[in-house]
Amino acid sequence: MTRPAKPLPLIALLAACLVTVAACGGEKDKEGSTKACGTPEPAMKSPPNLPGNFPDAQGVVYTGLRKQGPTTVATGYINQTIGPARDAYTNAVNGASGYAVTKHEQDVADAEVNFTGAGNSGQVKLTQECRDRTNVTITIRPA
Repeated sequence: MTRPAKPLPLIALLAACLVTVAACGGEKDKEGSTKACGTPEPAMKSPPNLPGNFPDAQGVVYTGLRKQGPTTVATGYINQTIGPARDAYTNAVNGASGYAVTKHEQDVADAEVNFTGAGNSGQVKLTQECRDRTNVTITIRPA
């Protein structure tokens, strides 16, 4: 009679693979913070009128605006690294009358600032794609 193979070596191998993949993901995130920035998308001819007079962070450049049902999504960039970009949006939202930051977090190359205000809620998603520029996606929906 033969014994079934013990799954422990297989589990250890799978765990090692997962750790390796996770570490590579972190390195890939850091890559954006060190590579040179190319030419950014062209700016919109005029800044968009966002619902509820959503506040702009100083230096944001808008590149697009679209509606998805009742949700408004604005895209753009800010010529800052991820930390200062997150701080700029946190300060802009907290400094705007009737708005509040409900949560914010930051990783190596991305950050989020969640908010409520003016009958809306949403998120500012920030992604550092290159050394001196962070992409901005603002999602605003009725609360």
